[in-house]
Amino acid sequence: MDLLHTIETKALVELQRMDIALDALKARAAAVPVKIAALADAFEAKKNSMSAAREALLALQGKKKNIELEIAEAEEDIRKHQRDLNAVKENNAFKALLSEIETCKNKKDELETQVLTVLEEIDRAAAEDAKLKAEVKQIESVKDSEVAALEAEKKEVEAASAAAAAQRAAAAAAITPELVEKYEGLRSKRAGLAVVLAHEDAHNGKFSCGGCHMGLTPQKMLDLKKHDTFAVCPDCRRWLYLERTVFG
Repeated sequence: MDLLHTIETKALVELQRMDIALDALKARAAAVPVKIAALADAFEAKKNSMSAAREALLALQGKKKNIELEIAEAEEDIRKHQRDLNAVKENNAFKALLSEIETCKNKKDELETQVLTVLEEIDRAAAEDAKLKAEVKQIESVKDSEVAALEAEKKEVEAASAAAAAQRAAAAAAITPELVEKYEGLRSKRAGLAVVLAHEDAHNGKFSCGGCHMGLTPQKMLDLKKHDTFAVCPDCRRWLYLERTVFG
């Protein structure tokens, strides 16, 4: 079929336009849950970062506490060895205790150095923890605001879709059922587009299909200019029309 003769060309073009608008509304409504999920995922990711930062801070604080316990043990060992010095009579034992005391003091000095290093790490971790807490709070506020806006948008779009669907149903009911059936069948096979505007090249005056972009033959170009007629694209089989022919 190279031509489709029907006095309902205008009605079918209008029906296609309604379907394009309705499909766009449905796509907008379907995109809302995806956007909300993306916001929730971003928020959870930031919360996880905050949790990791908090765990790192707590781990450092625990490490500092453990080192301080070791320092306290070293100090107690020093005091014990110093008390033992008073009871030692032999020179070798005395020297051994002095060596133990020196070892404990060295250990204490090393541990105190470790504490200073950990304290610096704690300061940095605490700053990161505070920064992430503030970021999480801000992101949560933005998320809640955007989710509310998206949910409101979805309600508006769904209301518009319902109104558009009712208008579309009335328009389809006014067209010959056989034509609507053919239109629907073609539309389902061609990504929602059964009726498409032919594209005219302003430079060379040649025409192409507005759906698959295939160039049209001179005969097809003549067919496009016939009233109450759709030219059929030889490639994608969509129904082609010219604005000036249908609405002129």
